[in-house]
Amino acid sequence: MLISMLNMLTSMKKQVLVRGVDEDVYKRAKSTAALEGVSMGFAVSEALRAWVESAKGDVEIREQVRRNVQYVAAHWEELREHRGRAVVVSGGKLQGVYSSLEEARNFSSRFRVALAFVVDEKPRTGELELGPDLEIQR
Repeated sequence: MLISMLNMLTSMKKQVLVRGVDEDVYKRAKSTAALEGVSMGFAVSEALRAWVESAKGDVEIREQVRRNVQYVAAHWEELREHRGRAVVVSGGKLQGVYSSLEEARNFSSRFRVALAFVVDEKPRTGELELGPDLEIQR
């Protein structure tokens, strides 16, 4: 009896009121949930779970980018030894030096987050270019 009461208490769902939900979106979600045979509570919980997991990934990616940029700033004088060559920085360290940016980009694709660039002039503070080649692999 005690175990079943404990299970009931730990599996209880919180009732919440959410303001500002777009009425059309709500109606479509409710219809979709009905067609799928799930409750709105389940559908909303799944949507929120996916959103939170996505945000965690974004925070993790931003942190990895920050570490890589910090590495470049802290080791710029060492990186200058490779002037005119392409480098790959990932995991907060230098991963490789290449004769072309294409080679560096190919190598960088094995990392979830990496900076691949040709060592030339030191990037200005706050300057970070994320071009169309930026890919986030999950």
